[in-house]
Amino acid sequence: MEGSRLFLGPFLKLKNSSLYNNAFYLMLNNATTCLIGFVFWNITARVFVPAQVGIGSALVSASTLVGILTGLGLKIGLIRFVPENRERAGVFVNAAFTLVVLASITGSLIYLVGVNYWSPALGFIREDSLFLFMFIFFTSATALSGLTDSSLIAGRASRYVLWKNTIISVFKIPLAIVVFAHLQGFGIFAGTGTSLVIGLLISWLLFLPKTYKGYFPRPAVVKDIMQKVLPYSFANYVANLLNLSPQFIYPLMILNVLGPEYSAFFYITWMMTMVLSVIPNGISQSLLAEGSYDPEKLGRDGRKVLLLSLGISIPAVGSMLLLGGWLLHFFGPGYAQNGTAVMSYLALAVIPQCVNILYITVNQVKKQMHLIIAQTSFLAIVALGGGYWWLGYVGLPGVGMAYLTAHLLLSIVVIRPLWIALKEKSYATSAKV
Repeated sequence: MEGSRLFLGPFLKLKNSSLYNNAFYLMLNNATTCLIGFVFWNITARVFVPAQVGIGSALVSASTLVGILTGLGLKIGLIRFVPENRERAGVFVNAAFTLVVLASITGSLIYLVGVNYWSPALGFIREDSLFLFMFIFFTSATALSGLTDSSLIAGRASRYVLWKNTIISVFKIPLAIVVFAHLQGFGIFAGTGTSLVIGLLISWLLFLPKTYKGYFPRPAVVKDIMQKVLPYSFANYVANLLNLSPQFIYPLMILNVLGPEYSAFFYITWMMTMVLSVIPNGISQSLLAEGSYDPEKLGRDGRKVLLLSLGISIPAVGSMLLLGGWLLHFFGPGYAQNGTAVMSYLALAVIPQCVNILYITVNQVKKQMHLIIAQTSFLAIVALGGGYWWLGYVGLPGVGMAYLTAHLLLSIVVIRPLWIALKEKSYATSAKV
């Protein structure tokens, strides 16, 4: 009982604050989308053979990776700078959307030109003009979806993030399983992409106008974006790419080394396990928004966020370790047999991840980008290098071993500077980037 009060006390004290409200909706958003995603991939695994699921999941991973690459780091840039420019928030949002659309189209074309080199199994999309167009279009929608979430978070309207992504998650089930089922593996990707477009239209025409008075989606070019937001965003772009690289490179790595069946086994396992990461990610995103509005409270709120993240994550990880193998049986015996071991390593990695994500968030508020890039570079090098090495020696569990090792070592390095930063009394970040 005392332990629960120690961990949940900070949470209870924040129950009437915007920090708590945004954190609650972001965690609920991630939990809901992961739960519906569990249902989606469970149905997909039963409707399609593992090779088709492997192709579909690899396409989703490739498109998401390109979307992140072409996002220019503006997701974090908007959350950090919109609070400082509230009277021009709508213009900032549209300018960011315009830049990202141009970048995502360019990035998609570059990926397609070299697809036979980095993803030979996906080379078939170059042979069909419709597949080419859909890949470019849905990749742009993927980039814009994340940017739309950040725009809503920056406006302290995280409840609309929950609504938007719930709509997307629900719609993709019939779209992939029924409407685009004749496209087999590509149909999984097409259904996911179409649901993103539906969610974007609803957000742009309903949710964003409610968040920013007078907002209407239209192309915009603003010099402030180039001069003020982009330098900060680009540093976050590099850091975010490094931080998320295992999520999108692991499936492609496994596809090329072990084949599409093992890519499917890993992807389903990863999607299930990453539901745990919603805890530190959701709380830290809320802290970033609140810290941008009032940096002086960062230390106090940051300490409470750390205790809250660990207090919820530790029992959640324990539950996953006990029930994970049983849950994988719902997808089929092959998924349970090949995914249970790697799931254990991925789940354990969430505990040190609470420390690592919080340290990134604190440095984002303080605009100390060199520390973020150093941290995420270490994570990417160890997770990807170790994953490739162990994959060849122990098979699929090797990527989980590498991911856990990377986060554990990183948390040992950053825990002391994180605690020192949270004990500081002043966070004067008024100097403009």
